Amino acid sequence: MKIAAIKGKIGIWNYYVTAMRFEDIVNHVSPITEEISNNKTFSNMLQRAITDNVDEIKEYLIHQPERFFNALVLAVYDGKPEWYELEVEIEDFRTYSVGVLELTGEEVIFPVDGQHRVEGIRKALQENPELQNEKVPVIMIGHENTLEGKKRTRRLFSTLNRRARKVNDNELIALDEDDVVAVATRDIIERNPLFVDDRIVNIGNKNISSSNHWAFTSIIELYECNKILFDYLASKEGLKAKEKKQMLLYRPDAQTTNKYITGINEFWQVMQEEIPSLKEYVMSSKESAEALGNRTETGGNLLFRPIALTQYMNALCYYLNKTGLDLPTAVRNFNKIPLDIHKEPWLNILWTQDNKINGRVRKKEVMNMMLLCVDSSIVKQKDIEAILTYWATANGKESVTLEDFLTRI
Repeated sequence: MKIAAIKGKIGIWNYYVTAMRFEDIVNHVSPITEEISNNKTFSNMLQRAITDNVDEIKEYLIHQPERFFNALVLAVYDGKPEWYELEVEIEDFRTYSVGVLELTGEEVIFPVDGQHRVEGIRKALQENPELQNEKVPVIMIGHENTLEGKKRTRRLFSTLNRRARKVNDNELIALDEDDVVAVATRDIIERNPLFVDDRIVNIGNKNISSSNHWAFTSIIELYECNKILFDYLASKEGLKAKEKKQMLLYRPDAQTTNKYITGINEFWQVMQEEIPSLKEYVMSSKESAEALGNRTETGGNLLFRPIALTQYMNALCYYLNKTGLDLPTAVRNFNKIPLDIHKEPWLNILWTQDNKINGRVRKKEVMNMMLLCVDSSIVKQKDIEAILTYWATANGKESVTLEDFLTRI
């Protein structure tokens, strides 16, 4: 097999940058073997680590016309690879780094970085052989099958797989053009008054400092809420779990995408129109935001705390499903939920006595507590019992009756 390549060096590694056909990857690249692990048991552990991600890669290759991979790093040993150097001269530029790499077919080639992609290519070709001539970028390095050589290759394996920076969730939301919820989230941030003018914090987690009185929520929390809304809207149309998952991996057509953007945006629009504290917040300025007390060192509005906002959305969608009410009526009914996170019934549940978010929130019980505030008839008896036990324990009481709990709302 002869392949055009560019030769380079970094540190102790000589490498060759080239491209290989999918068919050649399948025929010539082996799984990680004991040549790198020096132990059959460890080799099997590395192989077992290749799990569900392979099927996602396979589906991506088969269904995404805009597919692309970053380069595989393949280690090569044995056989007799030959490098044929070519002189390239263009005006005053001259290089000998371009050439042809010839492999005899007797080499052992295995992935140092890209083992999931290699297996994904293998599975994709089994389902769709027409992909055989597509090419993936490849960086080839030389592996020495000695104790020192194995140690060196293991170090490179761990460096490439452990130390490479994972893209943060907020960065993925900001860039993903396939996930319909990410697309909707970006659109809503740009157009909805509830989120414009720095009302959304672009940080790598959900939490916002209590000293930030202006922001409503974080981009990650908004995405999580929009995912709940998307699931509700898609389920109403009869979509199954697999179909909904596909829309998070492969962007649907423009009409479908716009439908979900509109549907999700409607929820937020109605909420800011029907919830007095959100309506007041949207009408406020940065200078007056602190006076609203939505996020303070001593508590504030539960809708401005990620853990509570998520469960509010879960409860609202559940309520809509159970009652069949229109969205504005449902949201107005949800105004029965007390929003002061530092007061009953949320004190010691969502907010602690020492003015912190409770790190041990039981999400299902919080969602059902919200529903109980709105309409106790739609909460199952076993869930009511769980709520009362949860609330009593959190507040240092042996027990509490439903009647007593409802008086605290």
